[in-house]
Amino acid sequence: MATLKDIAQRCGVSTATVSYVVNNGPRAVLPETRGRILQAIADLDYHPNAHARGLRGMKTNTIGVVFPHVVNVPFENGYFGPVLAGIVDVATQHDKATMLFTAWNWDEANASAPRLCDGRCDGFLVVAPLRESQLVADLQARRAPVVVIGTHPDGLCVDTVDAKNVEGARLAVRHLARLGHRRIAALIGWTQRTSASERLQGFRAELADLNIPVEESMIQVFQDCVGAPVSELIFNLLSGPNPRPTGIFCAQDGIAEEVIAIANELGIRVPQDLSVVGFDDISRAASFSPPLTTIRQPMREIGFRSAELLCERIENPAGIPRDIYFDVHLIERSSTAPPPGGI
Repeated sequence: MATLKDIAQRCGVSTATVSYVVNNGPRAVLPETRGRILQAIADLDYHPNAHARGLRGMKTNTIGVVFPHVVNVPFENGYFGPVLAGIVDVATQHDKATMLFTAWNWDEANASAPRLCDGRCDGFLVVAPLRESQLVADLQARRAPVVVIGTHPDGLCVDTVDAKNVEGARLAVRHLARLGHRRIAALIGWTQRTSASERLQGFRAELADLNIPVEESMIQVFQDCVGAPVSELIFNLLSGPNPRPTGIFCAQDGIAEEVIAIANELGIRVPQDLSVVGFDDISRAASFSPPLTTIRQPMREIGFRSAELLCERIENPAGIPRDIYFDVHLIERSSTAPPPGGI
């Protein structure tokens, strides 16, 4: 692999002069000399070492995308896939590389700032961290440009991008109430992520505004959205000793999919006996059986705007941090109907 020294020797100049051409400064180089150096770079197929440039404080034209929890196949995930697609769209437009960091659990992620800030990336997009995660604060302490997606970290001034979660939950409850439902349950993911806590906040607020009593036994909060614990909670909610809800708001479409599956096992018909509303409008939601009524958030646009914001932050580190919220919309399909017996 060719080096700066190889280019310098071929052109009869110093390595510093070659560096000025490669990095467009800080000193000017005579046009004739610059032309010889560029030709030598092409002839010898020289490529700057991005890692070394990063360690010297220069731009590497690489953005890091951090998933501080395990996502086995991120591009196939209903949420992360579209968000990543939007990020890659911007990276491509700006001629930047995208580096994914996906293999850590939270304990490892919170200790990983030194490893992330090793010069490979110009800045970071942190996707759906916990509110109290130390990772974002540590990245900021190392002066790394950061944009956070899907969470608003406690006590930090940092750029964030998310959907209007409170409004989305309100739309879901309002839809069920207009159909005549009064026994409305909520299944909420881990409230250590502000998207989940905001959806719970919106659920409670809309019930209060509609003068519908909040039944605490019908609000279930859990730390993961798949697996046996979630299935058990749903099973107990639908078959337990308490009267069954007629409508359920699920804070993620994946939860709604599990609700429909368990309802089918129990002989509960959706939507004739039970109405189900999700949140996200993942790509396969329209293919659920029945197709899922849900709250659509523009996930690809969220990823796109987040990456744009990070590019702006890399160029202007001292700018005032911004919170950007995207509108959400109710998508009515076949998983909701008036409750048994009508309104």
